[in-house]
Amino acid sequence: MTKVAIIGAGEMGRTLGSLIIQKGHSVYFWDKFADQLIGLNQDSDQSLPAIIDSAEVIFLCVPSSALREVLFFIEPYLKAKQVLVSLIKGLEASQGLTATQFISKIVPRCYLGVLGGPMLAEELKANLPGGAVLASKRAKVLDLVAPLLSNPKLRVETSSDLAGVSIAGVLKNIYVLGLGAGEALKWGANARALYLTEALQEMIKIGHFFGAKTETFFGLAGLGDLLATGFSLDSFNFQVGQSLVNGKDLSQISEGQASLPILLDLLGPRAKKFPLLLLLKKLVLDKAEAKILYTQAGYL
Repeated sequence: MTKVAIIGAGEMGRTLGSLIIQKGHSVYFWDKFADQLIGLNQDSDQSLPAIIDSAEVIFLCVPSSALREVLFFIEPYLKAKQVLVSLIKGLEASQGLTATQFISKIVPRCYLGVLGGPMLAEELKANLPGGAVLASKRAKVLDLVAPLLSNPKLRVETSSDLAGVSIAGVLKNIYVLGLGAGEALKWGANARALYLTEALQEMIKIGHFFGAKTETFFGLAGLGDLLATGFSLDSFNFQVGQSLVNGKDLSQISEGQASLPILLDLLGPRAKKFPLLLLLKKLVLDKAEAKILYTQAGYL
């Protein structure tokens, strides 16, 4: 039995924990909001230091905006060679790093992995199939974590492309904003395919800037996650894209919204090489008229 800590008891954290518990492993949750923990931990007296100290694997299931704060909380208790697995699909705002880049900078003593792919929490909860890619440069991480997750309904692949899986999730959330807007505009199947093809091409080229491998984007972490998130009504980034067309005011900021300006700053003048990314800048940041943008780009 492997002892697991899940940091962040939101929908994804709870779903992940449930999958691991079903395989007979011990899971403890921590969240800075105590009400999120009601009914979760078997031992209500489990403190954060105790949870971290006993865990062999720690999953980080928090928004990118909370990453710095979370590491502040848990860093004092982390041990050398302890396994950290990130499910964060956004850029850390203060330094413009992917979650795995930021984590490795703050706690280099830990062994690091990242989990990506089409694994929507709502579908996993409903016992529908999904796919995941676990990436790490450490064989220990792959050997220890993959068996925790793999089951008949969740296909788990492994990869050494830590950078690729990390940035693929970030880029997917950004480009899904445009898919949501396109669906709200009732574009056709041809235009949808055109957008997806161009989005994937740009994701690959931007991924190279982060040291990613091309093949990662043709697999579950890239194309697979883009398709699943891009056409799921449960996807918040998809909903945000729709809201940019229908004028509905959403109270939260999505990972795609938050990461887009950070990515543009990182790319600088190179952003001009990515016309679809610039369209998203006009749509999301400049609040340009979506119908005009999509017509000019040949999607309507």
